[in-house]
Amino acid sequence: MNTSPFSTLSQIGLIVDDVRTTAKLLEDLLGIEEWHFEDWPPQNRPNWQSSFEGHDARWKTKLAFANFNNLELELIENVEGVSAYSRFIDSRGKGIHHLLFVVDDLDGTVSELKRKGIKEKMSATGRLPGTKWVLMDTLDLLGFDLELKNKIE
Repeated sequence: MNTSPFSTLSQIGLIVDDVRTTAKLLEDLLGIEEWHFEDWPPQNRPNWQSSFEGHDARWKTKLAFANFNNLELELIENVEGVSAYSRFIDSRGKGIHHLLFVVDDLDGTVSELKRKGIKEKMSATGRLPGTKWVLMDTLDLLGFDLELKNKIE
């Protein structure tokens, strides 16, 4: 029996130069179709909250989502503001940014990673009401960050 809080890998996040161009390339090369595009934060979320490196943060991205073999692919195009996304593209260029895990106890899992020396890099309220995600700084350790999202009942 797996007791790891990381048993549900939900998403692979990729930093890209242009979400529409990359989505088209992935469709042509790998057959990944039915992309959903959105600007973040959406205009209908006036109470959206985010922090980066412990401070309130305002940033904008263009996103694209597609399901591929039971995983969600997220394409992230930085538009403006300072965030984990802008820092990634400035220092590393495009590439795999994060693995997202849905966890039962978001606060407990974040606390456990902090006890292991992993810092919280960025967090925000999620795409759906009642959701939140936290990006943990494992970039230097693993080559990508860990993103955690609370499970919605």
